[in-house]
Amino acid sequence: MRRFRSISGAVITLVVIGALAGACGSSSGTAASTTTPAALHGGMTVLAASSLTKAFTALGHEFETAHPGTTITFSFGSSADLEKQIEQGAPADVFASADQANMDKVVAAHDNAGTPATFARNKLEIAVEKGNPKHIAKLADLTAPGLVVVLCDPSVPCGKFADQVLANAKVKVTPKSREANVKATLSKVELGEADAAVVYVSDVASSGKVEGVTIPDGVNVITTLPIVTLKSSTNPALARAWAAFVVAHARELVDSYGFLAL
Repeated sequence: MRRFRSISGAVITLVVIGALAGACGSSSGTAASTTTPAALHGGMTVLAASSLTKAFTALGHEFETAHPGTTITFSFGSSADLEKQIEQGAPADVFASADQANMDKVVAAHDNAGTPATFARNKLEIAVEKGNPKHIAKLADLTAPGLVVVLCDPSVPCGKFADQVLANAKVKVTPKSREANVKATLSKVELGEADAAVVYVSDVASSGKVEGVTIPDGVNVITTLPIVTLKSSTNPALARAWAAFVVAHARELVDSYGFLAL
């Protein structure tokens, strides 16, 4: 009996040690299987506001370098147009909007797969030619005779916000044209086809071809930029990783591309 109890105790000890070793091995295996770089692969399509063109293109290269074997295809445009594309079933994995209103439409239509996350803010500024040859110092100066001003179309966020800012300042401007998105609007000043445009501060900062004239906060509009994964995604793991990457690199958007911190 004593010998039997001794053998039984040894067996029990070995079983316990084996179980603990197995648990440790299982834990280690699980950690390895969830390592992000190894798990991510394939491609995806990101629909993003025009104001994010330069910043997202750079971040996309960083992401692909950090995750070999992944490819991001960007489609930039006005948030309103991109929202309509999503609504009409355009294949895409992630949507990043220049405003909350268009993101709310995506959520209301149940086209989102996750919960939108805000990653930056933005506001408007007057873009003028280098050296500011027309000596524009305030919104009221945009009414000067002969001055060529362009604005975004009122159906897109930058146009809607520009109209709101001008109304807040009690300034009435008759633009030469209303462009489809903020990138097209800014290009008019960059190419010398317009003297001034009302665009986002991030666009002025990223351009390198124009200067910015500050619009006072008292009449300005602050917009938030949200990002979300989409229900139509064919690579949801990659989509989630990209959305998280953008949020994690919010400081870079502020420091390098002129966006405002949250």
